[in-house]
Amino acid sequence: MNYDFLIVGQGITGSIVALQLKKSLKKFKLIEVGNPNTSSKVAAGIVHPISLKRCNLSWRGREFYEFSDSFYKEINFESNTELYKPYKLLRIFASFEEQNNWIGKTNNKIYKDILSLNSKKIDNLKNRFGSGIVEICSRLSVNEFLDFVSSSFLKSKVLIKDVFKAHELKLKNNRFHYKGDIYSNIIMCDGVNALKNPMFNYLPIIPNKGELLKVFSTVLPTEIINCGIFSLPETKNIFTIGSTYSNEDQKNKITIDAKEYLMKKLNKIIEIDDIEIMDQKFGFRPTSLDRKPLIGEHPIIKNLYTVNGMGSKAILMAPLLVRELLDYIYQKKPLDSMTNINRFSKKINAENIDYAKSLEL
Repeated sequence: MNYDFLIVGQGITGSIVALQLKKSLKKFKLIEVGNPNTSSKVAAGIVHPISLKRCNLSWRGREFYEFSDSFYKEINFESNTELYKPYKLLRIFASFEEQNNWIGKTNNKIYKDILSLNSKKIDNLKNRFGSGIVEICSRLSVNEFLDFVSSSFLKSKVLIKDVFKAHELKLKNNRFHYKGDIYSNIIMCDGVNALKNPMFNYLPIIPNKGELLKVFSTVLPTEIINCGIFSLPETKNIFTIGSTYSNEDQKNKITIDAKEYLMKKLNKIIEIDDIEIMDQKFGFRPTSLDRKPLIGEHPIIKNLYTVNGMGSKAILMAPLLVRELLDYIYQKKPLDSMTNINRFSKKINAENIDYAKSLEL
């Protein structure tokens, strides 16, 4: 069979690629192995345009948020389920300096519809310096979103549950041949697995481990709380607490250090004596050397593309970045220079060159 695209990876990004190709009436297949410890499987799904640590708009933050907000609302309509909901995020200030900075931003026209000062008392919180509200914030129920995409494409036999084997791929007459099918284009959405793949393992992808806790609490507020870590309400008295960030710990297991770190941070804003830890999970986010996404076409193998390196912001960034990649493929619109992987073309090595040569039938 002939297809327009093969998508490798059905995490957040691969799912978004598939949904946009479906909307564009393209013919494609989607391959996914089903690793439980991808960043997508443990992502909290909180979406907003602010860098909370510095109280600034994130890079292209408003643009990403507005596009993603529209995209996920369409998914709600298609799925007939509220996978994506608006929230207000409460930022607990750590100092008077942070409080003053936040107040200053609320008087700036750029931020006036995004940030406000919280005047309502929140029960049980240790809130010495006060708190602010991120007014433009939403939450995507990530696992339910991935399940919706998976079930939709399994029914139509578009999704293949299998391991992608790069060395079984061949190239003939500018078409990719893989396991009996022919593809005009391939988009790799394989996150940290790209490091094991001779296609794009020259890119400076840094696995960033994140751990989260699932807890039972009768004292945590029902708002999303951020104090360097976050508390996210799930169902009655059940919350997700996260997340850690580690470039050094590459072990495929949860750690006591992460649990203690999260509970210590939580204890700064609320008494934790009655909080019961129910579960702990981990995943590896794909981050990049310069902290910008990795989008674009392979420097040697034409019609082979990657969408990667978004770290914890894939839910925010991926809908628009995928749209920009597809516009590049079909309309030759240039990619943002800050995301285009050609900025790392000098890092391509002998292994990548040998792999590209090996593809020719």
